[in-house]
Amino acid sequence: MRATDAAYQVLKQHGQPLDVQDLLDETLALLGLDREPKRVAQIYTEINLDTRFTYRGSAQWGLKEWNPKGSASKSSGRDRERGDFSGDEEDGDEGEEEEW
Repeated sequence: MRATDAAYQVLKQHGQPLDVQDLLDETLALLGLDREPKRVAQIYTEINLDTRFTYRGSAQWGLKEWNPKGSASKSSGRDRERGDFSGDEEDGDEGEEEEW
């Protein structure tokens, strides 16, 4: 399972935004991995680039699908780079991600 898929599953189970450290801890636990700084940084970067996730402020991350249609929210880094603020993209599977 990819780290971003595990993070998505963690957020879906909680049903609400999580603090980034809690999200990372639970994602690593789901994957059965130790909390190594390089691994944590890589997973955080992948979450930031995956369009399924949205930064909610105050170190909170949630799922873009929880935003009401047409609402303004902070977007992922990939959205800002492309100028895509519409929230229409759902799968976030663009590019290659390392499988953990």
